[in-house]
Amino acid sequence: MKTILYAVTVTLACAALFGCPAAAADREWIDYKRLLEITRLDKFYAAPPGSRDKVRLLGTVQPNNAGIAAQDIVFTVVRGAQVKRITVDREGRFDPAIDPAWARDNPKVLTNMPAGEKARFSFAAEPIVPPGTRFGYAALMAGVRQSNALVKEQGGMMRFLMPTFSGIELRYPPGQAASARIVSARGEAVVAADAQGALRLKLDERLAAANAEVILSHAPQAADLIAE
Repeated sequence: MKTILYAVTVTLACAALFGCPAAAADREWIDYKRLLEITRLDKFYAAPPGSRDKVRLLGTVQPNNAGIAAQDIVFTVVRGAQVKRITVDREGRFDPAIDPAWARDNPKVLTNMPAGEKARFSFAAEPIVPPGTRFGYAALMAGVRQSNALVKEQGGMMRFLMPTFSGIELRYPPGQAASARIVSARGEAVVAADAQGALRLKLDERLAAANAEVILSHAPQAADLIAE
């Protein structure tokens, strides 16, 4: 499973999970469109694909009951004879957009959470970093720009409660030496990871305009958006 990189910690809804018992531990909960609505991902998936191809958007769920671990939650989409399960990671993040046809057909979503439990739902975002260890600075920061544009264009009134993204944090194992060289006509700068393995690169429009190049000592394990 691909590592989930960043969660926007904005509580958008508090949904009561209820319904009748279903097969095994699952039970009927809500429809697929409602799942996108409570995570606010309906607005983002409504944006043209070309305006969101540098950032990955995810749903998040956090049970109110501390005795329920997020990673134990499973959502199951039932569309006729087709059954697909949506798993949740330790941070409560999940990818609900497995099949574009779901938004059109609006199938039922089952949950294995006990009846009567409540959970907070929101959305998360992660930047898509270019592959390899050598790439353009503008390409690296494309996810930052897209994320800010999506919040502005698709966030509606909620955009005033959302952060502004100011850069990318590349993450390495704690204590591992890692660095990024940024080379442009203006010269060369070296940024090193801290003791926790975080290498933070702030968006600099001058470097983007100068077609600067980023050269990493080695590929990161993950990447986060830096939120102000």
